[in-house]
Amino acid sequence: MEPREKMMSTQTVILTLPKAIYERARETARVVNRPLEEVLVQSIVLSLPPLEEDMPAPLRTELAALSLLDDETLQAIARSTMDSERQAQLEALAETQKRRSLTPVEQATLAELMSEAEQVMLRKAEAYRLLARRGYEVFSSSNASK
Repeated sequence: MEPREKMMSTQTVILTLPKAIYERARETARVVNRPLEEVLVQSIVLSLPPLEEDMPAPLRTELAALSLLDDETLQAIARSTMDSERQAQLEALAETQKRRSLTPVEQATLAELMSEAEQVMLRKAEAYRLLARRGYEVFSSSNASK
């Protein structure tokens, strides 16, 4: 199995969360305008070390170099997003795939965009992990009660 395939495969898990944690995750998802599942997955990614064999060598090198960055730069990376046009293209192709089979060109484009989105998420997750280790509160609990 190729590393890319390992990263894209999924496993369904039923997880019971304390209400306060669920509410924090739900509020975070609302604030960042992302699906709750994505926020929960990203939260788990933040707490687990990456499996280096699943990443291309240049990405491993880039992620390792993040630990040398100052807090302000890490915060910018943590807040970064995928280019809005590329994100819209990804979402459109994903929606198209629900309605019909994608052409080979569309499949290749979708795979490229998914890879880009995963890399953005990995960079963000590592930046958040490093910030948390440096004592920053990465997910504000003050929003959970609102």
